[in-house]
Amino acid sequence: MEAVASAGMEPGIGSESASKVTPFLLRRADSMCARRLAKSVLGGERSSDPVNRSRVRDAFLAAARDAHAELRKPEPAHFAGIGTDLVPEEQRVLAQASHWYLALFGDRAARYADNGLDQPTYSRRLDMRLGGWVDLTVVGEAGDKELRQFNLWSQQSATDDPLDHDAVKAAVLRLAAWAGDAPLRVVWADLVRGLASECIVDLRRDGDLAELRSWLDGRVEVVRRRIATPAAHAGADCDGCTFVAACPEHPTGAHFSSRRGDVVPGIVSLTPTSLEAWHRCRREWRNRKLLQIPHSDGDGGTAHGQQVHDILRFVHQQGSCRDGNHVEGVLADHGFDDPRLLDEIARHTRRCPEGAESLGHEVTHARFHRTPLPLYMATARIDALWHHDGILDAHDYKTGRRWSDRVSEDRQARVQAWVLAPLAARLGARVRVTFEHLALEIDDDPEPFDPDDDDLAQIEDELRAAAEAMRAEKEFAGIDDRQVCARCGYRSICTDSAAPSEPVWPMVVADDSDDVRGDDEA
Repeated sequence: MEAVASAGMEPGIGSESASKVTPFLLRRADSMCARRLAKSVLGGERSSDPVNRSRVRDAFLAAARDAHAELRKPEPAHFAGIGTDLVPEEQRVLAQASHWYLALFGDRAARYADNGLDQPTYSRRLDMRLGGWVDLTVVGEAGDKELRQFNLWSQQSATDDPLDHDAVKAAVLRLAAWAGDAPLRVVWADLVRGLASECIVDLRRDGDLAELRSWLDGRVEVVRRRIATPAAHAGADCDGCTFVAACPEHPTGAHFSSRRGDVVPGIVSLTPTSLEAWHRCRREWRNRKLLQIPHSDGDGGTAHGQQVHDILRFVHQQGSCRDGNHVEGVLADHGFDDPRLLDEIARHTRRCPEGAESLGHEVTHARFHRTPLPLYMATARIDALWHHDGILDAHDYKTGRRWSDRVSEDRQARVQAWVLAPLAARLGARVRVTFEHLALEIDDDPEPFDPDDDDLAQIEDELRAAAEAMRAEKEFAGIDDRQVCARCGYRSICTDSAAPSEPVWPMVVADDSDDVRGDDEA
């Protein structure tokens, strides 16, 4: 077939040892740690950890494929009782996904077509395997072929063109053999938020095929350039990396695989945010960190805090916070006309170490722990990192209330201090963690944390104990505290919630209406 030959994709053909890329790797190729990228593409020894996102996906797709085992329209009965072996929060996501699948596709009779794409597709032209999930392929009553690609967890932006999503582009290229000479209907659907877009792709047309091939070629070229010099870079990519052994950034690194059926990875990942969630509510920690379940409720309003962080990063990257004209220009360039924000920046300026060497803004550092077991990787994102007067000074911007008089009492600050200790040692400096409270109603900042060696050793033991408890946890019971539950992003779908509510996920009001609203408006 002309389309197949032009696309150069041959399912089931090609060496299993050929390098492999996925939509995730293609999308992250520019910024991912080059060593992690190279190991992911070229293969090799690694820790084996669960891909928990596939739990909901696999359960939903099994029901959808059964619903279309014959040429027919999907019905509610086809999705009744799916995912009974999953946790209640996952079952609520499945119920939401089923609701929107029926609303979006319930009028289309179709039959499932098994294309055998559970394994990557080999490209002779690129001598590379292309992987990624190809969700649901169906054939309609008139023999028309259709790809349905779903989002069930992340807050991906909805667009008018499904080909704006890398996963869709990769799936279409892999389906060239199946599409053949016929146009392919392509649908991307967020089955939690009820968003969908579709288009028709005709691989016989030079424009459609050339655009997809150009995208793939360009991204593969970036991958090959990056992995040619696979230098390791400690940072955000260390969180969840399964190639820690022999990493030059982590001399004590080792592989460790999760136990069969376990949802906790072999190397426990610790961040200030996840550790706080663990101590606040173990069920929330599991839902958010391990299962990556989409929030069913609001997050408590962090938009303004993120704006402050973003603006301060722009201000420092492009000039000085002490230059009033520069600050006003940055605010204007980003469309902010908020006196409160200007006052908060002024408060920051009085706390910003004058003449200090900047080591980055909103930068992530990582540190690995090996013995005594369990293994864990701690990462911490630092709002601003300064080097001055023999001090490695990590500043954390705060726009909310003040919780304590001493930063040393803050669990998240303790993680930051431990993660930064090796860098401080290399600089011949000591660590300090400073909280800058920028809210106008707070008069003074808490006392900074200047940990000594004993403090750092104690923090390491605290983190090890937390990682050990995470590895041993089986029940993941909720906190059942109304004050805590009222701020949880899962309070409406958690069976242990002491603050019951309805999900903010949108729902169709009636089967014969185009109106859509959130459950909280019903």
